[in-house]
Amino acid sequence: MQNLFSTPIPDATLKKALGFFQQGAAELRPYLQALTPEERSAMLKMGAKTVDFVQKAYGYALSNPSFVPAFLDLEEFASDSAALAGLAPIQQLLDGLALDASSTMMLAGSDAYAAALVLYNNIKFLAKNKQPGAQAAYDDLSQRFPGNGGGRPPKPLKG
Repeated sequence: MQNLFSTPIPDATLKKALGFFQQGAAELRPYLQALTPEERSAMLKMGAKTVDFVQKAYGYALSNPSFVPAFLDLEEFASDSAALAGLAPIQQLLDGLALDASSTMMLAGSDAYAAALVLYNNIKFLAKNKQPGAQAAYDDLSQRFPGNGGGRPPKPLKG
């Protein structure tokens, strides 16, 4: 059996990291806003080039006030630009961390699922061969088996 993940993460490290993330979330929460999927799809989207464009445009607005139309709120533009610049490194860190955490969970999950399948198949074999306690374990696991359609009673074993 292939082992893709073999670096145990100490509980103390996980708890400490979770505490840091909770603290960071609490610090930012008053300033962050949630959007519905519909609102997100209606928004103008920003990428790396767009961020550069916004920063460059803001620079022109500051250095050439005659470029700024009367209906453009320059203070609001400044506030939005500052929020964008301040949140960008946090978002980049979180995106990278989220990808790495997801990948690590995928590796560990693949290993754990493979091990569970080996154990399940062995319990199934033992239940067919009337090993004491194996039938109850098989019945319990069969109800939770991902391919079983969400809790249907297991098919009786023949043998």
